[in-house]
Amino acid sequence: MGNKFKRLAIISDCVHYFDEVGNVVTENHIFCRQMQALASAFEQTTLYCPFDQFSKEKVTSTYKSNNLQFMPLPNAGGDSLKHKIKILRTIPIWLRAFKKVYKESDIVYQRFPNNLNIPGFFYFWLKSAKVFASYTGTWDNYEGEPMTYRFQKWALKKLFRGPVMAYTHQSQINDHIFKSFSPSYTEAEWDEEIQQVEMRIERLRSCKSFTPVFITVGALVPGKNQQYILDEFKKLYQEGFQFKLYVVGDGPLKKSYEKFVEENRMQPVVCVTGKKNTSELRALYRKADFVIQATRVEGFGKVPIEGFFHGVIPILNNLNLASEMTGNAERGFLFSANKRDSLTEVIKEALNKKEVFPMLIKNGREYAQKQTLEKWTSNILQLIDIHGS
Repeated sequence: MGNKFKRLAIISDCVHYFDEVGNVVTENHIFCRQMQALASAFEQTTLYCPFDQFSKEKVTSTYKSNNLQFMPLPNAGGDSLKHKIKILRTIPIWLRAFKKVYKESDIVYQRFPNNLNIPGFFYFWLKSAKVFASYTGTWDNYEGEPMTYRFQKWALKKLFRGPVMAYTHQSQINDHIFKSFSPSYTEAEWDEEIQQVEMRIERLRSCKSFTPVFITVGALVPGKNQQYILDEFKKLYQEGFQFKLYVVGDGPLKKSYEKFVEENRMQPVVCVTGKKNTSELRALYRKADFVIQATRVEGFGKVPIEGFFHGVIPILNNLNLASEMTGNAERGFLFSANKRDSLTEVIKEALNKKEVFPMLIKNGREYAQKQTLEKWTSNILQLIDIHGS
């Protein structure tokens, strides 16, 4: 299918940096991969996004696309009054950027929810610009959800003139809102894991017992709920259960989690690794048997899909798309983070079903093969070809 749009503009609040040698980098490794994959389908792509001060401590990915340009915007956001005033002062800069977008692109890709795309929504609506969008948060309303998020979902549903990709159980919400996913890996990377997965399955079939390796990945913030996982594994450890747990990510709770591990003398079995780049994370997935996510609110959980790619079985908090991802026990297991001992019970139950692990791994791999960067890009091109005219 040909792409009738040649010049793409992307508007996102994903923060970027110029590193010490002038390369454009970001801490959001998956965003970097997705935008490069999408840019490959256009003759020219410009990403309008906030830039901030770079520091060597950051774990970043570098852009390598020749046809992807950047338009730096101020980094404005936050909940305090000071931050809100900064946003108001930044709006004129955003409007000038939107004017440039309108003049120099054929179609605009807006990624919601964020402050930047609220005025952008109205600007491009008034201009009747060709647009498409992603809503990368939780589509269903939830307790404690910011009112600005609900407003953006309402505007996308009722007023947006182009196709919208959302993370939802439904294949299509209305005539322009469609089910989507968030890919991490390419088809070639799926193929790269074939031999490793076959060896993994053979090992599981041949060994009578093994020490399970668990991994959880995400920002170390309250919403990701890693403390629940640590509390549950503390119980397992006190019972003499043998395991290894990797807590991957960075954030304000990192020191708290490290202190918890130290105080409970769990250093031999729990490792808080900090943030990892793509290749380092893939190496950890290859070590793991299970990926555990206890997130309280989730749009699209990329981590379980990344686990599937590597033959890792997910154990997920039962919310939003978790039951779909695990396929009603065809690909993984579910627990309830609202219930005491739920995770420990599910882990014990899962380890008593070792004979089904090869089937779970194969089913997960087949599921992940449908969610590559190439398929994501192809789906976007099809949507804008049919609905973006």
